Amino acid sequence: MKKTSFTKSVKASRARVLTLLMVSCILLILANIARARVYLELDSPNLRRVPLAIAPLQPLCGASTNAEIAQVGRQILIDDLEFSTFFELLLDTENYLEKPQKCSLSPGTFDYSNWSLIGAELLIKAGYSLSGKTLVAEFRLYDTLEGKMLIGKRYRSRAKNIRLLFHMFTNLVVEKVTGLPGEFTAKIAFCGRRLGEPAQELYICDYDGQELHQITRNHTINVSPAWSHDTNKIAYTSYLNNNPDLYVIDLKKGKEILLSKRKGLNVAADWSADDRYLTLMQRYAHHSEITIIDSSSGKTIRRLTNSPSNQASPCWSPDNSEIAFVSDRSGTPHIYVIPASGGSWRRLTKIDAYNADPDWSVCNDKIVFTSRIDGIFQICTIRPDGSGYRQLTFTNSNCEVPCWSPNGRHILFTKKINNIRQLMVMDAKGRNLKQITFDKIDKKGPSWSANRR
Repeated sequence: MKKTSFTKSVKASRARVLTLLMVSCILLILANIARARVYLELDSPNLRRVPLAIAPLQPLCGASTNAEIAQVGRQILIDDLEFSTFFELLLDTENYLEKPQKCSLSPGTFDYSNWSLIGAELLIKAGYSLSGKTLVAEFRLYDTLEGKMLIGKRYRSRAKNIRLLFHMFTNLVVEKVTGLPGEFTAKIAFCGRRLGEPAQELYICDYDGQELHQITRNHTINVSPAWSHDTNKIAYTSYLNNNPDLYVIDLKKGKEILLSKRKGLNVAADWSADDRYLTLMQRYAHHSEITIIDSSSGKTIRRLTNSPSNQASPCWSPDNSEIAFVSDRSGTPHIYVIPASGGSWRRLTKIDAYNADPDWSVCNDKIVFTSRIDGIFQICTIRPDGSGYRQLTFTNSNCEVPCWSPNGRHILFTKKINNIRQLMVMDAKGRNLKQITFDKIDKKGPSWSANRR
């Protein structure tokens, strides 16, 4: 009897010890979580900007100084991080306590307090070496308050790819601080007409309008470019053969194919998430309909709509389950949604008389579109269930054909300025409006790619 009581007592004691150990572990975990540094909570109504300093770029140990690389590289970092709107950049090097020096990228080679004392919570240090046409760039991101390195990266490429190397690092900086991937290695495609020329050619540029390249030189009208999700291909429509035919150009292989030449219309294509299919508007009888075709063969997979009205500008939902498009079945153009497998439509837009150009964000539950309000085209957003309608622009000049950045943080569109459509960017709430092109090319139908790897 006593032995049984003793055994029970021992078991009870062990249970209490185990309970105490479990509670202690939980408290320790919670304490660590509480101490973990949260830089930015993107859902916060009062989103602050994190103070960040960018040290002057220095040659890596044993490398020669190159003033051009140092200046260009630091400016790319500044431009990218200013564009993100997440950081308060401390750029005046006169206020820096640390003097530029070689071999000071790694932990232990500099004093964190030299940076925290000037208010920098984060610090970027970068170094480079140039050998022939090969550029090596090393980057570090530090938390100066906790005295630790957050990111360490080394890249090697041709010197002409300097922008890509620095964009790759700033993508990581944004992701580390916000949890949201950056958008700086993405490209923009558009069709544009140079002043005084009849042709409208296909162009691509960086996310900020830099590195402009002309892709087509077919001396005809080209419209509606759309990036594949792997960023290797662009689908677009060309009147090269006197009919709006759909082409796909493979930028990686340098090849182009005529994908669809149905008589009448093959326009406004959009890629499925896996790049296996394209949805587009095509001509049937005396009106246009939405179809899905195979992106390799051009074979028709499904005709989605069948209506005496006109349907246009389709785009896929992020999960490929639905397609948003425009229809004038109610008398004026509005945004509708239909299952990708076919079925009943549902109307999203109810306000205003003319709505067009939907684009479905892959990173949030919003569709951006153009709406004619008081005679001027403005940019608006709406949720896929028809709720949350919001007007984002309030300009006296037409804003048209919006599309989302790859992380859903920004919206790209065209705005007519001095009779030339230029590329504009703003954040998803309509703030921080910025013009990114200033040339004499009249631009139409911009498309923002995913990030290049």
